[in-house]
Amino acid sequence: MFSLFGSVFLLRCITMLITSLSVPGKHLECKARHVGDLSEKLHQAFLIWQGGGMLIQGVRTCGDYMFSGHTTVLTLLNFFITEYTPRSYYFLHTTSWVLNLFGIFFILSAHEHYSIDVFIAFYISTRLFLYYHTLANNRALMQMDSKRTRIWFPLFYFFESGVDGIVPNEYDTPVAWVRWFRRKMANIVIRLKLTKVL
Repeated sequence: MFSLFGSVFLLRCITMLITSLSVPGKHLECKARHVGDLSEKLHQAFLIWQGGGMLIQGVRTCGDYMFSGHTTVLTLLNFFITEYTPRSYYFLHTTSWVLNLFGIFFILSAHEHYSIDVFIAFYISTRLFLYYHTLANNRALMQMDSKRTRIWFPLFYFFESGVDGIVPNEYDTPVAWVRWFRRKMANIVIRLKLTKVL
């Protein structure tokens, strides 16, 4: 999951470097700011990360209007939910898709991004997700593109090169982990009490 997010956001960084669009709404201000040394730049990046890149949190950015990061996050989360949960969870899948589409609509209606910006983010996120899973689930494709995969998707090659065939979706709720943890802690407490008695 994190390798896909990282790959998509790396592409987003590249588009921010090579593309400069004006702000999409009159309510957004884009003034030139002087940021000095590396520590100030890292502090500014931390403030953007801390605010989630949202205007409502007081974050003001300029130049990131060619590839919507919010659309990317919504879309990838939607695809992860629908791909890695059991097929019988129709309500969850439908809800995930509805929330994704409504989120995209609200991003556009708030005039925070251009429509082409949101479309490109949706398109690239979905294509990269589907390409990753097509390669992962088709051993012949992975063997055929081995060198290219190693160069263009080093994390994919690292995670998926030793996998034979399709990995089944195994679903487990956090409740099972909590029960296991409680049992483990109870056993430790019992052993401690027994050692004190002896």
